[in-house]
This record gives sequence, structure tokens and C-alpha cells, in this order.
Amino acid sequence: MHRARVRGGEGALKLPVPDSHPVPAEIERLRSALSRFLEEEVGPAEDAARIADEADASAALEGWVRARSAALGLYRVLQPADLGGGGVGALGMVALHEAVGRSGCVLGHLALGGDGGLLRFSSGAQRERFLGPVLRGEATAALAFTDAREGPRTTARGRGETFLISGVKAFVTGGARADLLLTVAKVTEHPRGVTGTALFVIPRRTPGVTLRREIRTLDGAVHGEFALDQVEVPAADMIGDIGQGLPRALESIAILRLRAAALACGAAGWALAHALDGARRPHRTGAPLGEREQVQAMLGESATELYAARAAVYATAARAEACEDIETEAAMAKATATETAARVVDRAIQLSGAAAVVEDHPLARLYRRIRPWRIAEGTTEILRLTVARRLLAPEGEPSTSRTGAAAANTSLERPTGGPTGHASE
Repeated sequence: MHRARVRGGEGALKLPVPDSHPVPAEIERLRSALSRFLEEEVGPAEDAARIADEADASAALEGWVRARSAALGLYRVLQPADLGGGGVGALGMVALHEAVGRSGCVLGHLALGGDGGLLRFSSGAQRERFLGPVLRGEATAALAFTDAREGPRTTARGRGETFLISGVKAFVTGGARADLLLTVAKVTEHPRGVTGTALFVIPRRTPGVTLRREIRTLDGAVHGEFALDQVEVPAADMIGDIGQGLPRALESIAILRLRAAALACGAAGWALAHALDGARRPHRTGAPLGEREQVQAMLGESATELYAARAAVYATAARAEACEDIETEAAMAKATATETAARVVDRAIQLSGAAAVVEDHPLARLYRRIRPWRIAEGTTEILRLTVARRLLAPEGEPSTSRTGAAAANTSLERPTGGPTGHASE
């Protein structure tokens, strides 16, 4: 049976709200090419394979999306130019991920390779062994950050030129299929007496690494829970120094929040376009539903909120392009966009009536898919605290955000090359 899905196609570039954020011609070209690829190739491939959720996709299909995107010159456009990528900055990242959100393709995010994430901090031989293959889409890496609630804290004990790592990591998105686990652990013993958090690259098949279970969440994503039992890791596979693990893991949180906000704006744009299309059609009474003032008010509210959310997202991207600190702005944009998407999709369902609550309806699936976005990369409540504490910090002094670690601990980490993670805690 054919499974209808949320998809915008070329119409994805025709926003249902005024577009006050034009992008440079090259980014517009990339956005159009990406939308065509998703509509004309990825969508039909998902239909043929009967993909309703990400968990339904085979490793072969995921690999095809990456390889085909690379062949079209899309996969590496967001990666740094000095690493062989296209060097497209924050504005392009926002525009392209908004297009992914508008496409409705379950595997759309795989068309855009990540910038290497924490592997960007690697050096020397590490870059050749780990970073290069991930950037080229030849290997995948998943961030193992969150310790399981019922498990012990993940620790690393130094033994000469190796570390023995033990613990339980939960909600590692893509971990079951990842080639590498980027693992944050607390170094508790070391010959030099140095302790603190550190980041280790652990190949997925290393002895002592066990996938305890796969967790499928509301949005259809799959997360792994891993037990690490005295896993022997060479000191040469530690990224950076002891003490840099947690700070490095939190360093890129702002850009991840901005990416999540762009995806949310895209999804909200699709839902609003769907609602507008339905409102223009003749109702069973004979007159279009859109002639009713209550319906007009709901549509107007959705359009206004989406316009404001996009303004926040693109303004924050402009600041990021100028190399300005965006911690506060990214938190506001992410909270605004994901909460807006939730309300816009909910109104679209309300206007569509009973048909939209059928499990296979595209709005029903979108409703499930976006719910975790209000938790991913920091819950809305945590983000509001982040904003407030930055505002309340003495002028000229950076706030010591106690919410950073909490936000990261609510994240179900995506593979390094994929989109924003989802969260469950």
C-alpha cells in the first residue's frame, strides 16, 4: 500500500509567508538542486521501499542517498573548504536544512554531510583515519554522550599508552549502524595524575563494546544503548587533551540548535501550505473552508508565528556568518521555531479534521516527528533559562551556563554527518 508522506517538492521554495530573508544566488541554486533531488529521487525511493519512519530504512538505502547526493555535488557543500567541502556558511546551512524540513523526506537529512562534528578537533593521523572517511560519507560516527540513568558514569582509567573505558551510554542515535562512537568519559586515573572529561574515538566493533538494546522513539528514529566493559582505547585515539571532553562536546551546541530551528521552520512551512491548500478547496457545504473567519484567524496566526520564527532563525544565521557569539540567539531561535512548528502542525490537523488523525496521514506522521524537537538539543524550558541567565549575567562577563550540560544530556545524539538529534529525557 502506498504511504502518503509529507513532501513539498519545488513548491517547497514557494513559502506560504512573505520571504524577507533572500539568500545569495549560489545558495538559492543549491537549495533548488537539493529540493529537486529530494522530490524527484529520494521521495520515490522511499515510496518504493515503503519507508514510513527512519527505522524502516536499510543501510543500503541510506548509503545510496549519501552517494547520490555526493554525485550531484550536494553532500559536502556545508563542510569547511579547507577540508575539501563547499565552505557554505551558517546562512546556507539554515536555507538547506529548511528545505530538508519542507521536503518531508524521512531520509532527507542524509543528503547533507556534516562538518565532522567533534572530529574536527582531531589532528595528524586521526584526521586521516577518522575525519576524512566521515566527511566523504565512507564512514559514520555517532556521539555517545549521555550516560544511562540506571548505569554507572562512564569512566576512563589510564594504563600506560592506553585507556580502559567502562560505562553505559544511552540514546546514541545511529549508533547501531555507526562505524565510530565518539565517547565522552571521565578520566579518573592517569599516570600523570591528570583527571577530567575526555573524548575518545572508539570503533564500533572494538572488543568490550556491546549494543544492549535499540530504542525506537516517537518520531521513528532509532537510538542505541551501549555497554562499555573495559574497552581498551589507545591514547592516540583521544581527541584533544584530558579536561576538554565536556567543553568540546558543548562547544557546537549553538549551531546544532540553529540547525534544529531551520528544520522546524521547514516542517511548519509545509504544514501551513497544506492547511492553506485545504482551506481553498470547496467544503462539503459548497463553499471553501477558508471563507470562514475562524479558519482565517487560525491560518493568520500560523503565518504570523512562522514569519517571526524564520526572522529569528535567519537573523541568528547572519550573526553566525559574522563570527559573532550566538549562544543566546540560537537558544531563542530554537525555542521559538520548534514551539511554532508544534502549534502550526496542530492547527493544520485541526483544520483537516478526522482524516488527519489517521496513523498514515502525512500530518499525523509529521506531528509525531516534530514532538521530540522541543526536547532535542535542550528542552524549551532549559533554553529559556539559558537566555535568562545570559541576560542576568554582569555586563562584560560571560555567564557560566549551568544549563549547558543539562541541555546536552537531554539530547539523543545524531550521527556526526546527520541532522539535529532528538531527545527523550
